[in-house]
Amino acid sequence: MHIHPLVRFIFFLAFSFSVLLADTLTLWAIYFGIFVVTTGFDRTVILAVFSRIKPFILYFPFMLILYLAVSVLFTDATIYQAMFEVGFAFLRIVLMISIMSLYFESVGSPNFLLALRSLWFQTGLKWNWMENFFLFLDMTLRFYPSLQRDWITAIQSRESLGFNQNKNKPWGKIKQAAQDLPVLLVINLRKSQDIAVAMQLRGFGKSLPRCVYNATSFTTGHLLQFAGVVICFYLINLHAPF
Repeated sequence: MHIHPLVRFIFFLAFSFSVLLADTLTLWAIYFGIFVVTTGFDRTVILAVFSRIKPFILYFPFMLILYLAVSVLFTDATIYQAMFEVGFAFLRIVLMISIMSLYFESVGSPNFLLALRSLWFQTGLKWNWMENFFLFLDMTLRFYPSLQRDWITAIQSRESLGFNQNKNKPWGKIKQAAQDLPVLLVINLRKSQDIAVAMQLRGFGKSLPRCVYNATSFTTGHLLQFAGVVICFYLINLHAPF
């Protein structure tokens, strides 16, 4: 079933805030169940989400020790209370990160941006700064993957030539990144400058609002879906069994 990108965004955003505001384990378990159902039990999606939260899980023991030390030294809380608080906070944050990771896995950023631009076009407003803002987002989403690919290519080329001898040393990686990043940024800035010149030569920005190719219409039904999503999560928080 096709879901409007903005409705999907509101669903995951409201879902994340509801998890963050959950104050009992029962409510957290309900949201965890909703999350599992939302994944569609797709093993590929679940593994992709787990890969995103894995670094946070690995750092949890360090966070636990630090929080326990601060709680015991500077508060009247017992070790049991401190462990319960940090454990419950960890569960909420992990689930919230998993929800947003699932969102990024299920919908692409260009689709969301296209939906935003389509909604703006429907308003008929002629604000030049807003058009420039959408252009900035569009160019950022276009050049970030390019920068990432160039960086990966440079690393692989250096490794194939045997020049990457400090790849296992943290400071070596930081030093190498500091050397590569300015060059890659300059290359991509020159690419963006060439695109900007081409857009000016073709008369970009002379007519406002700018038309949207393959626009995604936003209707009253989508607005009702907005309200329905927010009301549903509010009612779950308000009337969930405890």
